[in-house]
Amino acid sequence: MAQGEQYSTTGIYRYEWIFGHGFLGYGEPHATRKLFQQMELPSRPRVLDVGSGLGGPDFLLAEEFGARVTGVDLTAEIVDIAKERLQEKGLQDVEFFQGDIHALDWPPASFDLIWSRETLLHVPDKDGLFRKFHGWLAPGGGLIITDYARRQGRGSETFEQYIKDSGYPLLELEEYGAIISGAGFEDLRIEDQTGYLISLMEEQLENLAASKESFCERFSKEDYEYLKERWELKLSCCRDGDMKWGWFLARRPS
Repeated sequence: MAQGEQYSTTGIYRYEWIFGHGFLGYGEPHATRKLFQQMELPSRPRVLDVGSGLGGPDFLLAEEFGARVTGVDLTAEIVDIAKERLQEKGLQDVEFFQGDIHALDWPPASFDLIWSRETLLHVPDKDGLFRKFHGWLAPGGGLIITDYARRQGRGSETFEQYIKDSGYPLLELEEYGAIISGAGFEDLRIEDQTGYLISLMEEQLENLAASKESFCERFSKEDYEYLKERWELKLSCCRDGDMKWGWFLARRPS
């Protein structure tokens, strides 16, 4: 399924159903808190969220940690929903933009933290993007990325077909980390959180099955089968060791 189909209005709300209200990423809201607290930052940090989705993590960072957040997402429908929810919340320190991160620019040292969750798997030119991130960060600023990765060597035919169909140019964990280091970042930590991802997807599938009737009333049986099959496929790829979930934390040198 093409990315545009995945993130149609129906697709957006369908994913929100499985991830939780306001979120399009795994382990929320716990993962956002856990990741943010691992990074020493100034008070009221300036955060750039690349692939900001429905804004759930951004609202949390603003409300609980006093962050000033700029969210960017490629999908106009997602940004429209995020802006509506921002207006409902009345937060002054969060803003959302629709656009391609490659085409956007900010002055040097504009942010204290650059944050991206399961978004950069869509980006082939990670080298150039991480160099831009480095320039946008203030000296000593932090980088937090969570993303899919792949095993060393070729995976199963099922896995290789899955990432080909999805258009994901996945890298190995160490290869991904080398690109971050090559862009000038230091103190790089690479955490293989695949076991955690497996537990989260198992829980999500259980919740989806338990709410099948209400889900199908809200969407359709076809939507239910799509999510179920996609999650089972990703879960199988992770259990087999073909697909990894990497957490990458680094800093721009002071």
